[in-house]
Amino acid sequence: MRKPLGYEVKTLARMMKQCIDSTEFMRTNEQMTGMQGWVLGFFARHEGEEIFQRDLEAEFRVRRSTMTQLLNTMENGGLIEREEYVKDRRLKKIRPTSLAREYMRRSSDAIFEAEAMLTRGFSEEELETFYSYIERCKYNLGGSSAQKE
Repeated sequence: MRKPLGYEVKTLARMMKQCIDSTEFMRTNEQMTGMQGWVLGFFARHEGEEIFQRDLEAEFRVRRSTMTQLLNTMENGGLIEREEYVKDRRLKKIRPTSLAREYMRRSSDAIFEAEAMLTRGFSEEELETFYSYIERCKYNLGGSSAQKE
């Protein structure tokens, strides 16, 4: 009998996290958390775009209070800056600092390394199929099939 798919997905995610956490950058940078790394990755993928807290909440499917706490920690750690948005003073644009840009470069190397290990032996066609399955699963669970990226 097969193990539940959710169990397998969670196990794979945990293994991927352990792989990334074992890279030199993550081992030597104790202040950086995995979630902060994912947020920095979002900034890297959306370079040049205006980013607001609500964008991050939607991307990571977390509550406002959770994201506020994360962003406060990142701001205190010198990874992000918030600036007033001239078009709507209620909003604050979030942008990475120069320290965050350095972390983004180094953490993307760590992620690239881990993904290379994860996808070793897969053809480009197999990866495209795999990604389409992931998107369908996310859609089935209430996500959007039309991702921003």
